[in-house]
Amino acid sequence: MNLVLALGNPGTKYENTRHNLGFIAVEHWAEARKLSFAHTGLYDYLVYKEMTVIKPNTYMNLSGKALAHALTRWKISETLVVHDDIELKATELRVRLGGGDGGHNGLKSLFEVLPPDELRRIRIGIGRSDTIPADQYVLQSFQPEELDSYKDSLALVSRFLDTFSRNDFNKVLNDYSRWKKSYSGGKAAGIKSPKEETDDQGL
Repeated sequence: MNLVLALGNPGTKYENTRHNLGFIAVEHWAEARKLSFAHTGLYDYLVYKEMTVIKPNTYMNLSGKALAHALTRWKISETLVVHDDIELKATELRVRLGGGDGGHNGLKSLFEVLPPDELRRIRIGIGRSDTIPADQYVLQSFQPEELDSYKDSLALVSRFLDTFSRNDFNKVLNDYSRWKKSYSGGKAAGIKSPKEETDDQGL
């Protein structure tokens, strides 16, 4: 069984904020497949094929509690985290194994449970603000037109989640590589060139 953990904060107050892009991505995937999450104290979850998807009901900085419990509930082979990333431009996408926390409190909490090199990651860019401090910016809600710009990125995340539901993470990386090679330029869901893994170590 593979595990997907989406990062976000629970409750309607946070549901459309930039920091909840991990939640938004897996909800988009689930809705398109007519899947629904069951509710528990520590997290909401669903099981699809060979994959469990969870959304912690803790706040971001306690996400590790949900991860620790999930690892005891299911026999997990690989863990994939879907999260927002302020170090990437809005809508950009990166798929990788390991890396640092980049100041992300959700990742910091997960690293208390699993080392970075055991966490596979889908990073979805939210960009930075030149005028708003990062801790305020990530908790701002998306404007409707801003969230619309993530349509292609969310579709791509859904594609990778489908791959992960049937295969290991290496297949996701292969799928990601095929997408990069087919990328023809212009502004789409993320990558500006096929080069990727060497220029963002530790983010």
